[in-house]
Amino acid sequence: MRNDISGAPTTKSVTLRDEKGSHKMLDWDGVKTKANADGEFGIHARMWNSSLRISIGDQRTRIDIEGGTVKEIQPWHGGGPTDLAISAPQQDWDELLQAVPKPFYQDLYPASIHHGFEITGDRDNYCAYYPAIRRLIEILREVRNAEV
Repeated sequence: MRNDISGAPTTKSVTLRDEKGSHKMLDWDGVKTKANADGEFGIHARMWNSSLRISIGDQRTRIDIEGGTVKEIQPWHGGGPTDLAISAPQQDWDELLQAVPKPFYQDLYPASIHHGFEITGDRDNYCAYYPAIRRLIEILREVRNAEV
């Protein structure tokens, strides 16, 4: 199943709130660099060719992965297909990406069962590369919580 949704963020970062309610940006360039340098992500993502849409509230970002390498991360402008889409309200992403998340926010799968996360697209792609997706979420968490 492919998705085609319009609307897009206008920057390469997404604003999230930290545990104190302060705004904190998610640096997508940092995510790409860290993912491509990460051995665990590389092992789990090997042979993965996919486009992944991450929707944080109304801000959408597309991640293109080729041969297990993150090739491009860009604002999602719609009009093209993605293989997988992960979406949730901003407050759920805020919880998932905390340095020490609350129960059922430690991992995408329980967050999709107990909270507002929706995962759509190619189920085989999702299942085959879930370890890579899980590690990518951990990388998002690490980048978000890095000291600035």
